Amino acid sequence: MIWNNGALSGDAFTDLPGIPGETLSILFTDFDANGTADLIVGNDFEIPDYFYKGDGEGALDMVVADDALIPHTTDTTMAVKTADLMNKGRPDIYLAQIAGRSSGVSDTLKMQPLAQYCDGVDHAEDKAKCLENMAIKGWYKSGNNFDPTYAARCQTLSGVNKDQCRAMLVKDLAIQKRDPNVCKLIPVGQPVAQAYCALHFKPSRTPTASEIALTHLQIRRSNVLLTWQGTAFEDQAEPRGLDVGGWVWDTKIADFDHDGWQDVYIVNGTWVPNEVSPSNLFFHNKGGTFVEASGPFGLEDYMMTAAATRFDMDNDGDLDMITHTVNGPITVFTNNTQTRGIVFDLQDLQGNRDGIGAVVELHDPSGRIQRREVQLGGGFMSFDAPRVHFGLGDETHATKVDVHWATGDASTIEGRLEIGQKYTITRHPAQ
Repeated sequence: MIWNNGALSGDAFTDLPGIPGETLSILFTDFDANGTADLIVGNDFEIPDYFYKGDGEGALDMVVADDALIPHTTDTTMAVKTADLMNKGRPDIYLAQIAGRSSGVSDTLKMQPLAQYCDGVDHAEDKAKCLENMAIKGWYKSGNNFDPTYAARCQTLSGVNKDQCRAMLVKDLAIQKRDPNVCKLIPVGQPVAQAYCALHFKPSRTPTASEIALTHLQIRRSNVLLTWQGTAFEDQAEPRGLDVGGWVWDTKIADFDHDGWQDVYIVNGTWVPNEVSPSNLFFHNKGGTFVEASGPFGLEDYMMTAAATRFDMDNDGDLDMITHTVNGPITVFTNNTQTRGIVFDLQDLQGNRDGIGAVVELHDPSGRIQRREVQLGGGFMSFDAPRVHFGLGDETHATKVDVHWATGDASTIEGRLEIGQKYTITRHPAQ
């Protein structure tokens, strides 16, 4: 959409090339490292992901298969992130999807019997609600098949559960009878069931052969890590240990232990199939290869998790995490990293206030240069605080920081930058 006299009305807009899909995540990011914002659109199911190169003036040009830039993407993309995982000064692209199910495709996936799902909930009231919901789940199987025996079971429930149960039954009946008019029988106070029912009957459009020819190959059962190889990206997810991630909803990339390498945290879980629940996964970056270490890092959690946010909750210089679980309480993971990092807040009084899209490069005495891009989004229903964190490993200070603002201008600050400090870098309006 385009601003019109100071308002985003929707009257003026530009259609992007590509087939509209079931989009679960989008990310504006400079994935080709040329100083202008690009766009990655992550789609679920048959419609593939799309990559658009930005020209810095608002135009976006679609990357097509014949460009031979992207070898393939994920098939059921849930999360999209870019980050310099190898400390090479250029972003990698990580696409996460439904890359593992309860069939035991990999020893990396840690599964727990669903009967133990509520065991990790300590608060008595939360645990009672969790157990109540799991009992209902034991007989109300998700899906679109109407089971008339559920009607009597719905009557045994009370309050919100009873109302929701009956509404979902009407939804299932409408789908089984292939009659969208039945959706109108869902009570006004049940927007979720109404939305599911209405969405099922929305018309679909079959992509043309010429449209499909432009798109990238999709792969299943594996996440994708695209790393730059000089002229094109190459998928290195499997050799680097990031191929399996469960039923992914969101990923968080940051240097959680301040060793100078960015780690990857994956939140996942699903009710389908529903015999087991997987743990969220934490992949510790060991210099460019990744080892699953959610247990040793205190991040093992078998609650189905749909979204997460990383930020410094206690302002002690390291990154904490809040996860939003399904049928469970909000979970807080407090980071007790002993070594502190260097933190930067950006204030851009020429562009967007928080410096979204800016790239920050930190130099240390060893000659290492770490790169961070200030970005929001990229995961399912979540975002992160626009604050830049660096870990320095054994180094006690940094020697220089370069800020490449989203507008293309740059700022440099040289001198001793101490660990354990937070710096604010402000770009004032041009005179």
